[in-house]
Amino acid sequence: MIIDQLTRSIQLKICYFGPALSGKTTSIKALFNHFGKKDRVLSIDSSIRRTLFFDYGTIDFENQQWHLKIHLYSTTGQDFYLITKEEIFSKGFFEAGEYIRDKAILIKNNVIPTIKNRNVEYELKLILRQPHPINPDDDLVINKTQKIEVREKQSNVQTKKPNPLSISISGLSINLSKDVFKPGEAIKINFSSEELKQVEIRLLQKANLVCYCDAYGLNCSKVEELPPAIAGDSRTIDMDKKFLLLKVPEIAQPSHNYLWEPHEKEFWGFKYGSYVKWSLLFIGKPKSEFGKEKIKFNVPITIIAKPADKQKLDLDLFSGTTSGAPSIFDGVSSKFQKIFKIVSIDSDIEKYIIKIKNTSKETLKGVTIKVTGLQEGLFETAPILTGFNSWDVNEEKEIVYESKQNITALISVLEDNARKSIRIQTPVGSNFF
Repeated sequence: MIIDQLTRSIQLKICYFGPALSGKTTSIKALFNHFGKKDRVLSIDSSIRRTLFFDYGTIDFENQQWHLKIHLYSTTGQDFYLITKEEIFSKGFFEAGEYIRDKAILIKNNVIPTIKNRNVEYELKLILRQPHPINPDDDLVINKTQKIEVREKQSNVQTKKPNPLSISISGLSINLSKDVFKPGEAIKINFSSEELKQVEIRLLQKANLVCYCDAYGLNCSKVEELPPAIAGDSRTIDMDKKFLLLKVPEIAQPSHNYLWEPHEKEFWGFKYGSYVKWSLLFIGKPKSEFGKEKIKFNVPITIIAKPADKQKLDLDLFSGTTSGAPSIFDGVSSKFQKIFKIVSIDSDIEKYIIKIKNTSKETLKGVTIKVTGLQEGLFETAPILTGFNSWDVNEEKEIVYESKQNITALISVLEDNARKSIRIQTPVGSNFF
C-alpha cells in the first residue's frame, strides 16, 4: 500500500496466485465486471483457455478528498500441462434432447506414467460451454474432472533380452545368470574371492524427475538431486558360502527413461520426464594382508513390470494401439452407412443454405451434423454444429452455414446416438437432381 498525502492518493496492489485453472482470471474478470469496468482488465488466453503471461487491471474510486487506485494482478499457474485433447461437440446450435457420443483419447507412448510418490498424476477434464442466459458476452462454463491412472506401456522394457553377467574386479569375481528381473523376484549372485573377508551387496534405485526449459537447461532449481535409495541389502563374512540372495521389492518401479514435450506452442522448449535406474553395488572388505581400502563398484540391472491383469488392461487408457475404442462401423454394412443425402445447397452473400434428407429406414436420435467449408481443396474453415433430437425417415433438415471465405466444397459429418458416423464432401454448385 502506498499513501501519498501530497496528492491525496492511495494505491493498493493485490495479487491472485494459485494452481492452473483454479479461477484466478475468472475471479478478476468478475470483480471488474461487478464495478462496470470489464474493459479495464487485460488478459491473454492460450488455445486451452490458460493465461499466457498475467492478468492486470486497475479499479479507481474517488471522492472529494481521496483518490483510491486498486491494482489487480494474477500469476500464471505452472503445475498443469495439457497432454491431449479431443473435441466432442464443436460450437453450434442444439435442439433440447439427449446426445450420446463415444470418444477415444490417444495418449502417446512418451507420456510419463502415474507416479503418485512424485506427484505425477492425471485427470480427465470435461469442459462444457454454453451461452450465458443473462450476459451474452460471457460463457456459462461447466467443469467436471475424473482422476485416471496412466499405466506404463508393457513393451517399453519387457523387450529387453536378459543376458548373463560375469565380472572380476580387484580380487572379487561375481556371476549372475541374467541381468533382467521382475518385482518380487530373488536375485542370486554367485561370488568368489581369496582376498576379501566380507562381501556386501546392495540393490540401489536411482530415480527422479527431469525438468528442462530454455531458461535453466537441465539444472532446474525446483528438482532436488536425490541420492540412490537402498532397496535391499545382503552381506556375509562366510566366503565359502559362494552366493548371496537379494529380493527385488514387490513395489519396485520398473526401469524407465521418459521425456515428454508439450505440443502447445506456448510451452515449446519445455521438457518433462522421469527416470528409474537400478544397479547392484558391491562392497568388499579386504583381509589385513591385502590392505585396508574397501573395493566398490556398480553393476547396472533392469527391472521390468509384471504383466498387467488382462481385465484391467482392457480398460487401460495407456494403450499401445492407436485407439482402444471400437470402430464406429463395427457391425454396420456399407449399405446401411448411406443414411442421409444432400438435397441442395443454395448460396447467398456469405451464407450457404444446406438441405439434408434422412434416407435411412429408421428415425435417427441425437443427431449432430458438423458442416465445414473447404477452400481450394486444402484448407478447412471454422465448423458449425447443428443438433437434432430426432430426425424422421425421409424428413428434410435445413442448415445455415455462414462464412466470409471463398468456399469450393462443404464437408458434412453426421453422428447419432447409435454411434454411426458418416462423412460426405459436396462441391458447391453441384447438380443434385
